[in-house]
Amino acid sequence: MISIRYHLKKIFIIIFYYNGLFWRCLQVCNESCDNAIAAEKDGTDKLSILTDARHGWRKNSRQTDVVCLGSKTKKVLHIEVVTTDNDPVAQRHEKLGTQKIYAKLDSAGVNVAMHCHDNNASITKFVRESRPETVNQIDNWHASKSFEKKILDITKGTRKTHGLLWHVQLEDKATSLRTHLNYSLRDCNNDAENFRARLLNAVEHYKNNHTLCSPQSRCKTDPNYEPSKITITTPEAETILRKAILTSNVYKNAEHYAYNMSTAHVESFNNLLNVYHDKRIGFGHTAYKIRTNLAIIDWNAQRDSNEESRSIKHLFHRVVLAKFVKNSLEV
Repeated sequence: MISIRYHLKKIFIIIFYYNGLFWRCLQVCNESCDNAIAAEKDGTDKLSILTDARHGWRKNSRQTDVVCLGSKTKKVLHIEVVTTDNDPVAQRHEKLGTQKIYAKLDSAGVNVAMHCHDNNASITKFVRESRPETVNQIDNWHASKSFEKKILDITKGTRKTHGLLWHVQLEDKATSLRTHLNYSLRDCNNDAENFRARLLNAVEHYKNNHTLCSPQSRCKTDPNYEPSKITITTPEAETILRKAILTSNVYKNAEHYAYNMSTAHVESFNNLLNVYHDKRIGFGHTAYKIRTNLAIIDWNAQRDSNEESRSIKHLFHRVVLAKFVKNSLEV
């Protein structure tokens, strides 16, 4: 059953559209994004961005929101709504939207110093070929997830492949190596080679050799330290683990992870978009864009009111619409 709250939202949208407030909504949204860009630049001509794509439907989406947040303020700098009228293939919407975001930032006289996204190969290729001055970065959660999956392959297997593809001494290493990767990203000082060295040092750590371990690690600070994981004692286990690390995407492309950036706030904003246009409902292009603009106003206003908050409360009519309608009617 569709809730009363949904009908109230629909009524508000109709009021916006037929009373000319739709254009006021678009104006306020643009002003909010322009102010966010100015705050992110902070007197310079460079900024760093976080991007992600959110499809409006669960599959074969008619609309896709390509979201761009500032890395410092976490405010929405721009959203490009790409529809099937622009490109019938939803899988290409993120790249098209990203290109339009860069065009928008270029028109505002902004240079993108760093761009973090969710490991989309087409975006990585676009930044490498079209934006050589921009440092491409991949979200650290995707880094640790893919790395843990790589390590899981060497923790179990058949008896025939034991010592060749996996080893029993590695069976408890997957989760702890994911933690080790996160610490390596945090402590590498944004240096790719330093990150690689710290990541590969896990082999020596599990051999109970802590010479190169971080001075802050418990294995160096605790005189009574004892390994909590199985100690590697065979050359077969050492070789398998070392090979797994060396062939992982995180190790080979360390420069794409070294700045330890995260798109968690983009995912939080995507949750807010779910409040304004549910993925189970097929909106027309105009209604969809209205709701996206309202979400931008909501998010940026609440980031202004609580800069340190990592979570945003979704207050649809009580905070956003009530104040917005009142201010619009006074114009």
